[in-house]
Amino acid sequence: MVNTLEFSRPLIHWYEDWKKRHDEQKEKQHRIHLLKKTLLVLIAIFCALFILAGVAKALLSVRIFSLAQIASVTGTAPATDENGFTNLLLLGQGDADHDGKDLVDTIILASLDPKKTHGTVLLSFPRDLYFLSTEKMGDGKLNTFYRDYKGYLKHSKGLSDEEASVEAIREFGAEIGRTMEMEIHGVIKVDFTAFKEAVDAIGGVDITVPYDIVDEQYPDENYGFDPFVIEKGDQHLNGATALKYARSRHTTSDFDRSERQQQLIRAMVAKAREEKLQKNPNVIINFLTIFKENVETTLGIRELIGLAAFADSIDMGKIITMQLNDRNALYDAFIEPGGFLYDPPRDLFDGASVMLPVSMPEFPVTWKQIRALKRLLIDTRSVYLAHPTIAVLNAGAKSGAARRLATELTRYGFVVDTVANASLPEQTKTFVAAQNEDAAIVSDFFSSLLTVDNQSMPTLPAEEMRTVTIVLGTDYEYRPLQDLIFANE
Repeated sequence: MVNTLEFSRPLIHWYEDWKKRHDEQKEKQHRIHLLKKTLLVLIAIFCALFILAGVAKALLSVRIFSLAQIASVTGTAPATDENGFTNLLLLGQGDADHDGKDLVDTIILASLDPKKTHGTVLLSFPRDLYFLSTEKMGDGKLNTFYRDYKGYLKHSKGLSDEEASVEAIREFGAEIGRTMEMEIHGVIKVDFTAFKEAVDAIGGVDITVPYDIVDEQYPDENYGFDPFVIEKGDQHLNGATALKYARSRHTTSDFDRSERQQQLIRAMVAKAREEKLQKNPNVIINFLTIFKENVETTLGIRELIGLAAFADSIDMGKIITMQLNDRNALYDAFIEPGGFLYDPPRDLFDGASVMLPVSMPEFPVTWKQIRALKRLLIDTRSVYLAHPTIAVLNAGAKSGAARRLATELTRYGFVVDTVANASLPEQTKTFVAAQNEDAAIVSDFFSSLLTVDNQSMPTLPAEEMRTVTIVLGTDYEYRPLQDLIFANE
């Protein structure tokens, strides 16, 4: 027996050593797997702030972090609304030495749907959007709320700088949620340094610049100017240039800038996936280091790790982008998706240039149309992801009715590329027709939205037919989409 024990002892030691190495290797693989997902989130939800990766930073928000700590934390399933969407508010602000310290430069609402459509909606809000009242932050421009409420919490409530900052972004998100009538599950705030270094960490990004930009008044952070020029066409941008591209607004508008920010986000996420940067632990660690001091979030570590699982389920070809803007066709012919704002007289706001929601009726000012946009763009995103083209034809309705409906559909983000008098004889009833069986679901959506019949496609010239054709008959009476959407409320 003693001899047997003596003989077995080396085997026992060998087994214990092997098991220890095996467990260490397994732990290492688990850690690397977590880090891979973490990077996709970093780029994927941060990119959304400059975005889809804001989620990532949540990870960085923690001050002292080891890889072992990250690996040891079990993620929790992300919070969702009744539709299964996770909604994040992504904020971008200047660095500590920026001349607009604590003013929010970028505001993007990101709504992720990882289970049904696998699509993401990015809705940008302009900085000058004015709130006449809020629950806790008073009135003012959207880009001042974080700064002012943070200051109030520090000086009047005695909160530390860090506590006040997190509470301020939390309330910012809550107010956007109340305004839009939706749940905001987390807020991520990223500064310029994080954005620049994140772009450099992935080796820069390749984009197609849609137009020449010559900004002679780009700020140099010392209350002066550092002219920024970039030519139309294919360009490779490093972090510093990408930031200027995202921020420049003197050559173009705030709305064009929002489009460029979303363009950069898509490019960053695409590059991370194409080059499989999530498989490089060094890149992941780099991101953690970059964001440690430059990102704040209301999300906890468990929520962030849970969000990491979203990365693989979001389809990069299913990102819908829109910017709220003042191209509303109220005073001229210019109309764009998101055209729900207008510029009121400056003397009503002490000379400041602000934007308010277009309201129907004009007074009092309400958010009803923008809430209606949320119902369509975010809640029924599958229709937008089908990319339908629409024809609106007048076949007996009042003169101008087709143009009026087409303009409103355009503001809500639908592609209306045909507005004309129908070649059909006069119709007594308004109807919607699908081009083929594949378009039937989309056609059903529009017939339900407009509360009209759905019929088979009539014989029409090819130039009058689209994915969905809306034929306005003599019974048609225009009603704003906001009234149709909220008819039973």
